[in-house]
Amino acid sequence: MKRSQRVLAPWVSLFAIWMMIGIGITAGAGSMSAEPPAPSPAFEPKAGSGTWIVGWKGNPDPELAASAVIVREYASSGTAVVRPAAGEEPSEWLNRWERSPHVRYIVPNREVGVAAAASNDPLLDKQTYLQQTHTIDAWTQVTRNESLVVAVIDTGVDLDHADLKGNLVTGVNLIQPGLPPRDDNGHGTNVAGVIAAIGNNGKGVSGMLWKTGIMPIKALEPSGRGDEDKLGEGIRYAVDHGAKIVVMSVGLLRNDSYLEEIVRYAEERDVLLIAATGNDEGRNVRYPAAYPSVMAVGGIRDDNSVEERSNYGPELDIVAPWSVFTTAAGGKYEYRDGTSMAAPQVAAAAAMVWAKYPAMKAHEVRNLLRQTAQDIGEPGWDERTGYGLLRVDRALSEPYRNDMYEPNDRMADAKPYSIGRMISAELQGGADQDWFSLDSPYDGTFTLQVLADSAAPSALKLTLAGPHGTTVQPIVPGQSTELSLSKGINRIALQFDNGRETAAWTYRMTGSFAIYRDPFENNDRQYKAYKLYPRSQTVTGTFDVEDDEDWYAMTFEQSGSLNVKVTPDTKRIDPLLTFQKKGERAVTIDDNEDGEPELYAVDVFPGTYYVRVGKTHPDPAIGEYELQFDYNPKYIDPNEPNDRSFQATVVSLDSPYEGVFDRSTDVDYYKFTIYERSLVRLSVSGVPAGREVSAALQNSALGLVVRGTNAPGTGGLDMTVPLNSGTYYVRMGTDEAFQDRMYRLLVHADKLTGNYIDIGDHWAKDAILELTDLHIAEGYGTYSFEPDASISRAEAVTLVVKSFGYSKRKDAAFPDLPTDHWAYDPVSKALQAGIVQGYPDGRFDPDGQLSRVEMAVLFAKALGLGGKLRGDVPFTDIDADYWALPILKQMKAEGWITGYDDGTFAPDRPTSRAEFAVMLQRIIHR
Repeated sequence: MKRSQRVLAPWVSLFAIWMMIGIGITAGAGSMSAEPPAPSPAFEPKAGSGTWIVGWKGNPDPELAASAVIVREYASSGTAVVRPAAGEEPSEWLNRWERSPHVRYIVPNREVGVAAAASNDPLLDKQTYLQQTHTIDAWTQVTRNESLVVAVIDTGVDLDHADLKGNLVTGVNLIQPGLPPRDDNGHGTNVAGVIAAIGNNGKGVSGMLWKTGIMPIKALEPSGRGDEDKLGEGIRYAVDHGAKIVVMSVGLLRNDSYLEEIVRYAEERDVLLIAATGNDEGRNVRYPAAYPSVMAVGGIRDDNSVEERSNYGPELDIVAPWSVFTTAAGGKYEYRDGTSMAAPQVAAAAAMVWAKYPAMKAHEVRNLLRQTAQDIGEPGWDERTGYGLLRVDRALSEPYRNDMYEPNDRMADAKPYSIGRMISAELQGGADQDWFSLDSPYDGTFTLQVLADSAAPSALKLTLAGPHGTTVQPIVPGQSTELSLSKGINRIALQFDNGRETAAWTYRMTGSFAIYRDPFENNDRQYKAYKLYPRSQTVTGTFDVEDDEDWYAMTFEQSGSLNVKVTPDTKRIDPLLTFQKKGERAVTIDDNEDGEPELYAVDVFPGTYYVRVGKTHPDPAIGEYELQFDYNPKYIDPNEPNDRSFQATVVSLDSPYEGVFDRSTDVDYYKFTIYERSLVRLSVSGVPAGREVSAALQNSALGLVVRGTNAPGTGGLDMTVPLNSGTYYVRMGTDEAFQDRMYRLLVHADKLTGNYIDIGDHWAKDAILELTDLHIAEGYGTYSFEPDASISRAEAVTLVVKSFGYSKRKDAAFPDLPTDHWAYDPVSKALQAGIVQGYPDGRFDPDGQLSRVEMAVLFAKALGLGGKLRGDVPFTDIDADYWALPILKQMKAEGWITGYDDGTFAPDRPTSRAEFAVMLQRIIHR
């Protein structure tokens, strides 16, 4: 759509936004004339004294001073009052002084009216904001500025109001061209009265200025609604028709290239724009207040505390009282509040400054109001109160400083610089560095521009110190420089490249911020959709370029329910959510207002789905959104129907079977068959938290064998039971249905040989079974014997004691064998029988591994064999002086032990449980 054709949608109409920033609707609007009002008399400046006020840069220039008569000097502020010396042509003389590098400024020493401490207006005591901003104190210096016009872009003004009529100049009605800009709402009249209700006239209230020009520009319809183009047209009209100040109590949530161009138009013509930040109770200063060159005004309470409804953020310049008593439509007066009442106070203060310093430029007036504000928040600038509370008295009495941020020559002294503001400062030579800190709300790109009214005397360089390091680069006035900022505090410093530069240079610095590109780009089209895994998750995205939109795709293999929610972190994003299954029609959701989430709930089925996150406006946005997916699969039980035993699903051993319970009364039957006696393990997993699943093992007659239930907080259960051959059933149930996940049933069977699952084909099987039948040996609680594991000394002694029936005891006095040790009794009996002894250090080491030579000695003693001295050494790995050689000779000679095929015995090798069982069986059969 072309700009000329664009009409704002209702949700971005100026009035809809205006209602949030304090617009009031009152009854009793005056009648409307068919003819435009006649212009008020032209405002003429009062005659001056013929002298000029000069501010020096450094020491006065003797040659220049010789061309003037010094009337008065003020050494503390570096200023003087001068007039041309005799014989000097005034215009040429003034031209030389204005061009001199030694002169900071030279302005006419104009006559100003001196007022009483207060006007005689009867309702003045209701105007508490005049005391809060010290405006009444400032009336001793300035009460009027008859050479200046303040444009009020609003609902018009009550043209017949007795307290305003004398200060009105010709304005314009952009809603009904040709008709006067009469206020049919009331809000514009409120604003005009704050600025310039006629003072000291014995009527109603006093404006901050008693006499100045108010140009009413009606940009809103009677209902308060208006279009963006009318706001822009109003600004341009004001600039083109001589307004020096434009005050706007309206705003938009988002940047717009059209409005941005109009604001630049005003800035280039040295017109000061002042706008309210808005009353949305959030960190989102509205446009045009958010533009760098527009003075953004927030509101505070009458006790100087922050008004929570006042918008704040990095663009905020200054705050003023939120609540006022002012003129109202129909010739009346009323209380009004909002940042829309704070903004005209700053506009009036700017007009008062220009009354005293008419040669100041708009950016200097803006800077003077900032530097004279009363700090009421954090020291220096902060995003809640800006530079502080408007102080009119200070603005008219304190000298202007070219650089209000000094001292900031070191990084540690960096002064806060709000992203999106235009500031004025000065480099005072090559040794000077101007450090500023930028608190970036996100990662992104900061486009910086340095401007000045005069050329820099030396090349410039800029230092950026961020969380990830420091960089230095040249910077050219008037050209844009891009800086990569990290979220958090970043610091920049501007300085001359020539460290020996002696000249001072005043500059303005401004910048704009663009948020980072999210990691899912490039996904601006459906076919480029970023593929997400089909599960519950949250992703964070941005709109970093114009017309940005983000597409995501999920491919579901399982049906279920899906909730999609997009939540922006700023009111500058009005999100749109589009949901579409591939090949089907799309659904777009836009149910809520700016900054509010959009959500959509739907049942999904196997297939690919697309989600598009967009916004109602094409412009980039400084902010993030969170896209949240909450996916709950709904599984279908592949085994149904199996609610009865005769419907039981046949289970193959070691194959998993999955199911769900679609109701709390659901029952699932399974059956399996084993063909030999086995140890059966039945395991259930995948039970959701907070659910209780039971499993009952039944025999072929449906008699209960064993039953189990998962413990609280666990996701499954296990049951192990020995079973004879036959067919068995598993009956499963739950206390509460679940379909968002599937449980898993697994049946495993190990053949039992005797009572063991690990000796079926083992070479020592017969010996192990016989010892078990004789109640000499036993396995572990897991139905295993572990035949190849090493046997401990305590286990070996216990088996021998059982086999030989030793009954007498001798107290064992080993430090590592306490009386409560499980093997204390059999070791005591073995000691009495003389078949064991401890180690030389007094230990018995009951849990140590029994070596093969120790096994031979133990059995030899149990058999009553004392060993033989004669004969050859029986094994190649035994020396002639080996301590157990006699025992080994006899045991080998009598056939109790044999070595390995290579002729070794491996005496120190641990004895396995199988080896010991076979040896013990042979001895029992002796």
